[in-house]
Amino acid sequence: MASHPPGTEFSLRAVQERAEEPIPPYAGAGVPLAVVAALNHARVPVRFMEFAAASGWAFSFGYTYYDASAAYMAVRGNPERDGPLEMFAFLPHQYGMAYEMALTADPAQLWSFATRHVDSGTPIMSEHMDGGLIASYRTTRGHRQLFFDGTVTPGWIDVEAFNPYAVYSFVKAGDSRPRPGIICAALERAVAKGTEHEWEGVPQGLAALRQYHADVSDAAKDFSKCPEWFCWAAFERLMARRCAEVWLRSVASTLTGDAKRLIATAADRYGEAFRCYDRYLGETQGCNPPGRTLTERARTPARIGVIAPLLERGIAEEAAGLEGLMEALSLLQ
Repeated sequence: MASHPPGTEFSLRAVQERAEEPIPPYAGAGVPLAVVAALNHARVPVRFMEFAAASGWAFSFGYTYYDASAAYMAVRGNPERDGPLEMFAFLPHQYGMAYEMALTADPAQLWSFATRHVDSGTPIMSEHMDGGLIASYRTTRGHRQLFFDGTVTPGWIDVEAFNPYAVYSFVKAGDSRPRPGIICAALERAVAKGTEHEWEGVPQGLAALRQYHADVSDAAKDFSKCPEWFCWAAFERLMARRCAEVWLRSVASTLTGDAKRLIATAADRYGEAFRCYDRYLGETQGCNPPGRTLTERARTPARIGVIAPLLERGIAEEAAGLEGLMEALSLLQ
């Protein structure tokens, strides 16, 4: 069978090019990029930074010292629970979208699902390797293969090697909420995801950030078993604070009076938090370490003295931003 040519209009690259502002490193993880591509195909005109913020992702943080998977975000998960693994289900539901899915444990079902949707030009969302889209299929030398458009290891993959629980495509399930209602619900979600709380015993939001800062500041903490907290596990959401800033500015532009002022000020706070986290990323060389060990980058007392204050200041700015959002919500509700 000849390969089905990959499409480009709804690729991850197209989402990045349509973004409101350049997406910082790691803020554009494959899962949210794929969901935005699929929403755009369904004629939902949301762009990346709006999606990352209005979904609650850009305001959230989960931290388990010995388990970096707290940073992982599923496409659909179990929306009734609305925990950390359901982060990206919120906004599509606001727009009246539901999911059709196929289990990857059944290669025949996955192949049938993928070929049908690729032939119809419908994007298929996958959590494989940090997330992305299934963009094409082919049979070569007796192997059925899917083309994975992702931020990590894109390319042709045997259908049996796809490793997430399921893949998904959107179906229309109802009417979209009016945009003012979506904005208000998204602001409520931002506060809920950002403030101190726990989920099944795992600190979330500001509680998670403060615990992370305490561990980063403690030279006795051995991160060698979990170095991801100086790479993707922290930065794919710390960098997303830039999305929070951009989205809050757009929300403020639709308002008047004290609510406008408070949300614009919160945007400033999240912008400053992002700049602190971006400097923290640079000091730890977190996303692309050039040959230096984790100890050399982040775990000596001298390095801790540099990086911990940046993290502390970013958290303080974020906390102030959340206070402003809570005050603004009291005026809007």
